[in-house]
Amino acid sequence: MAKDLDISQPELFAQVFEYSPIGMALLSTQGKWLQVNASLCRFTGYTESDFLAMTIQDIMHTDDLEKDPFLDGKKDNFQMEKRFIHKNGFTIWVLLAIHCMRDENGQPLYFIAQTKDITERKLAEEALKAKTEQLESFIENNADAILIFNNEGFVQRVNEAFVHIFGWSKEEVIGVELHLLPFIPPECSEEFKHSREQVQNGRSVNGVETKRLHKNGHLVNVLLTASPILDGKGKQIGWSVIFRDITEWKIAQEHLQNSEKLSVAGQLAAGIAHEIRNPITSIKGFIQLMKSGFGDKPVYFDIMTSEIERIELILSELLILAKPQTIKFERKDIRVLLSQVMTLLDSQAILNNVEFLAEFKPGATHLYCDENQLKQVFINFIKNSIESMRDGGKITLEVSSENDQEMMIRLADEGCGIPKEALSKLGQPFYTTKENGTGLGFMVSKKIIENHAGKIKVESEVNKGTLIEITLPTSS
Repeated sequence: MAKDLDISQPELFAQVFEYSPIGMALLSTQGKWLQVNASLCRFTGYTESDFLAMTIQDIMHTDDLEKDPFLDGKKDNFQMEKRFIHKNGFTIWVLLAIHCMRDENGQPLYFIAQTKDITERKLAEEALKAKTEQLESFIENNADAILIFNNEGFVQRVNEAFVHIFGWSKEEVIGVELHLLPFIPPECSEEFKHSREQVQNGRSVNGVETKRLHKNGHLVNVLLTASPILDGKGKQIGWSVIFRDITEWKIAQEHLQNSEKLSVAGQLAAGIAHEIRNPITSIKGFIQLMKSGFGDKPVYFDIMTSEIERIELILSELLILAKPQTIKFERKDIRVLLSQVMTLLDSQAILNNVEFLAEFKPGATHLYCDENQLKQVFINFIKNSIESMRDGGKITLEVSSENDQEMMIRLADEGCGIPKEALSKLGQPFYTTKENGTGLGFMVSKKIIENHAGKIKVESEVNKGTLIEITLPTSS
């Protein structure tokens, strides 16, 4: 918007005044409208005669009237933002540029005003300000600890909850590079490295259970969520990290797990007593027969050995279920892991005339897991499939992923299948459809999958086969 207007040529000035796309007016030193152009009438809604009967104060918003006496003639040129009241009653924002015309003694004669409607811009600014204030309130008043990083990995800001949860002051972490942050314990270095790579590559990390170090030295159990921050053009300009303190939740979970263990122990007790009493009764009977000198002792030894092996099988699977497992998560290629399992079971498959078919579809191939535990799961399921196909057949392994967040492993066989009434009972201790099974294998496998934050689904049809679908997060 021009600040100076050459009026030395009256005809040229009149044309510019009348046909200018911006609103123009001449004002007296008292603020009375002396002349207005069509553009000003158009965006304010008033006619020329309306203007000539008013002063500028008559159409100005009341909150702007006494802010500054801008028509006092102290300045030759100045610019400001003001609110006008449209003839229909709503408020419009204008950018007002004033030029003071003076006489030969320097006294103000009248003012040339140029006005531009900036309502749309001001509404956008106010909406942005409101969103910014909401975001600031959300960050600062959130009960979860929030950190904001720039693209270089330096902390830009933290909220008050961070100070409360971890004990470190804002001054101790703002401006610090993420590798030097004092609240990351050494044992979480691999998990930290993985999460950092995820967000730096534009991917989110959702609800990872981990630990962080309080300033006084104790560990705090937290749930970590990290997300990229994008500008208006979709370009990443940093990332945010949210820590939810789950210390109390973990304590409650431990109490609940202890209660569940007691409940499961009660359920297992009857099954264990029944499963072990039978072979012990057999062993006891044969010992008595051997003492009396009756029968064929070598045959008794074979039967007793078989019964003892049965007891060992039950106890070994119970130990796997009950013993606390130290889980070591590492980044592993699922294709290599499954290939190793198939190699291990290949000889058993050949003896049973079973063929392995593996299909690895394009997509995510690596996941964070405990390799030995996952191998145990697939060994359990594949052995079950082999044993269900007495006349041979095919076992198909398929790995696919629709996104970078999770992976699906499907295991399908052509075996005898599982009756519908039995499907709902899978996972119950000592419930099995196998002649010599304990029912604990599926229970152990299901527990391992759940420990990896995964899900398992079983579909089956008698004499047609069984399908097991395992879904695992790639960033667990």
